[in-house]
Amino acid sequence: MAERHFLIVGGTRGTGRALVSHLIGQEEICVSVFGRNPDFDARSPKLAQYAVDVSNRELLLSCIDKAVLKFGKLMCVVFLQRHRAAKDDLDMEFAVSIRATRDVIEHLVSKQYFAEDSRANSIVLVSSIAAQFVAPEQPLSYHIGKAGFSQLARFYALKLGPMGIRVNSVSPCVVAKEEAKEFFAKNEWLVDRYKMFIPLGRMGKPQDIVNVIMFLASEQASYVTGQDIVVDGGLTLRSHESLVRDPPRGEQP
Repeated sequence: MAERHFLIVGGTRGTGRALVSHLIGQEEICVSVFGRNPDFDARSPKLAQYAVDVSNRELLLSCIDKAVLKFGKLMCVVFLQRHRAAKDDLDMEFAVSIRATRDVIEHLVSKQYFAEDSRANSIVLVSSIAAQFVAPEQPLSYHIGKAGFSQLARFYALKLGPMGIRVNSVSPCVVAKEEAKEFFAKNEWLVDRYKMFIPLGRMGKPQDIVNVIMFLASEQASYVTGQDIVVDGGLTLRSHESLVRDPPRGEQP
């Protein structure tokens, strides 16, 4: 079997970093990582890191060309990038999340950079439940960017389906990322609250999201496209009215 080439856009933090770590060292997989400051220590000949500001279209497309030249055509592209800033910045969020994603997909298609064997050709966009619900701790730009990811997945699923390219999105709720370990250690009350409200009784882990991405990237999902998979431990199943009326597990009025 030929090696599978994965491109991870936004793979230096959180779930993106966990995904790259998962892919590194697996047989028959090569990984290209795009990020502002990629710093993986792995010296695998099957890993290539590119420092790129995805809002810089010329640099972004140039790095795609380099990645394909190095490892060959792509089987899967995963988008996890977002604009990280202390203040609300709609213009930059649009440039980083929406325009960059469009530019990458259109470039890959126009250059015929997907592998000829289309059974597992896949694009996955990591969105959020904030695409549908309001998270007051996040700015407006974050919500619009994630909602845009979900709609981009549907749009391109329809457009690229005849080419054998599947496009789906994944919408996690709160994930206990490595970068937030110290915060949650200092705020155990918050962890306890998540355990009470989430039906599966725990916070999400990056690997939970990685597992779904890997499924969507595989031949097992060869007839799945245009879908959004919510990975939230069941958090969004319960009506908001019932959360107000009935105390969660472990709490009594």
